Amino acid sequence: MKKLIVITAITAGALLLVAQPKAQPMGNKPVVVELFTSQGCSSCPPADQLLGELANDPALRGKIIPLAFHVDYWDHLGWRDPFSSRQWTARQIAYVRSMNLASAYTPQVVVDGQQQMVGSDRAALLAAIARASRDETDARLTVSDGVARGSTSRDLELIALVVQNDKPTAVKAGENDGRTLRNDAIVRELTPVAHVNGAFSQAVKGANVVLLQDPKTLRIYAAATQRAAASQP
Repeated sequence: MKKLIVITAITAGALLLVAQPKAQPMGNKPVVVELFTSQGCSSCPPADQLLGELANDPALRGKIIPLAFHVDYWDHLGWRDPFSSRQWTARQIAYVRSMNLASAYTPQVVVDGQQQMVGSDRAALLAAIARASRDETDARLTVSDGVARGSTSRDLELIALVVQNDKPTAVKAGENDGRTLRNDAIVRELTPVAHVNGAFSQAVKGANVVLLQDPKTLRIYAAATQRAAASQP
């Protein structure tokens, strides 16, 4: 029997951003922060803002790799998020299943494919990032000139992404009707490139983020970025 996945939203009252916590010591591993969000969800803008802060902080560049996946299950409530995709909803549900969660929800953030929390919970997110940055793995990954190079001692999937920054949208319907929302780190394309084990070199033309992810556990072992992609319509 297939497991029923119930899609829910966190209520607005649960989304108050906490005071800026004291910085926790960061390790050397770049950390991937995936936000599952929607312009049709009134609870999501605080999480979008927090992700934008991470994306635009020069001190965090290369240390945190933020990714915004706009899910499509809010699109039927009056506003179709122009960045939404069923593919992003499927990615979120894969995390729901791997973590044995009761449901998917927005805004949800997933850190390195292993930790999850409400996307606007600043304290919990920064603590999770600090922990993940200190994880040690033998996976290595770099990307430059359209080529991803690295090594790993286990079977991992090399994933290439096109990510777009700073795209404001005037929302004209739905729960955020009348608001202009700014979105950063928007994932526009995600392409599984190859399964790798050992040393590798793979073309990832057009991608500005690459990941090494375990296809079974969904843990992200390594990530790297290169020059930001140009804006898309």
